[in-house]
Amino acid sequence: MAIKDLAVAYNGSGNADSAVDLALQMCKKYGAALTGIYAVNPVRFEGDVARWISDDVMRSLRAAEAEVTKSIEAAFRKRVGPAAIPETEFIAEEGQANAVLARHARYHDLLLMGQFSAPSDAGQPVRAEDLIMRTGRPIVIVPHGYRVATFQEYAVVGWDGSRPAARALSDAMQILETKKRLDIVSVRASSADRPPGRSSEIIRHLQRHGIDARHVVLSASREGIGPTLLRYCSEHTPDVLVMGAYSHTKLREDLFGGVTRHVMEKMTVPVLMSH
Repeated sequence: MAIKDLAVAYNGSGNADSAVDLALQMCKKYGAALTGIYAVNPVRFEGDVARWISDDVMRSLRAAEAEVTKSIEAAFRKRVGPAAIPETEFIAEEGQANAVLARHARYHDLLLMGQFSAPSDAGQPVRAEDLIMRTGRPIVIVPHGYRVATFQEYAVVGWDGSRPAARALSDAMQILETKKRLDIVSVRASSADRPPGRSSEIIRHLQRHGIDARHVVLSASREGIGPTLLRYCSEHTPDVLVMGAYSHTKLREDLFGGVTRHVMEKMTVPVLMSH
């Protein structure tokens, strides 16, 4: 099934604008529709505080929030502009940001989002690591300060033979089948270790899909697997890096760090992740 229905998390920030720009480029390539999704921060007061808030004050606060929502929708539609894409929609729903985005993302082929929430969005942070675990759909994270360029039709897949890596590869197949060049990059802990995963099998699988792929084996730098993978991407500038998220448990990565966290914090190219 071809890519025909994209969603983008949009809150009016510069990072969200970058995600929209990449989404529009993808929509033009694939003939896809685009839906902007904004989670409206609910106006609520807990406990004893609520008793001291008058109805007039609540109405004023809700009216102000409605104006903010209108301005964000207007910014989204201005960003999309006269782009030649099949359909554009904007959804604003009250609720916790990640819950709203995860719920709506399930009805689209994939979700695009900026790397960070806006600084003013501290009360409603959009957390990629949470969305990856909740949506059931692949997520494309667009790095801070990213500027859209013409697609080279070149992608990199981070491959270690794990279940998350296989899931990400499958989720990205509709994109990878359109690429002229694909590097399957495996990073081993040291030059003495065997490359992770079965390289001949994954290359054969991709060739059966008509994809010209090659296997690249790297030895991890002192900093680890994540920096080695990102350095390769920085040197070769693919359109997208595809990788599975949280090969170890999320709790373990939260406590001790890991490849997923490092890539999400330091990426320089768009990254498609799924779990």
